[in-house]
Amino acid sequence: MVGGDGWLRHAATSVRTALTSAALTLLLGLGAMSVLSSPQPPADHLGLSGDERALSRMLERHRCSTTGFGADVIPESALVRDERGHTRLVSFDDGWAVFQREQPGVLVAVCLGRLQPSKGVGRR
Repeated sequence: MVGGDGWLRHAATSVRTALTSAALTLLLGLGAMSVLSSPQPPADHLGLSGDERALSRMLERHRCSTTGFGADVIPESALVRDERGHTRLVSFDDGWAVFQREQPGVLVAVCLGRLQPSKGVGRR
């Protein structure tokens, strides 16, 4: 009857190993999800250079996207990098001309423009 007992012990060890692996996988998955869903630190804390911080501020200030917006959204302006490496805000038409290679430079982002301050009710 030693053979039957060994099979049971092997089965119990296999089940325990499988459960341990599943639990570790679950814990790692939950840990990864919490890291990915946690708020990202501001760009100033990422060790960016001065130029990169300035670009990050421009992207935020003018509500820019480096990947574009939906097909039904027409951006107001664009960020373009010239041959000297300087990034500047231009009209969307000028940004489009750079994208189409009709003007020199590199299109960095398209922008919706600054949020206009809301006119508060009761303000005079």
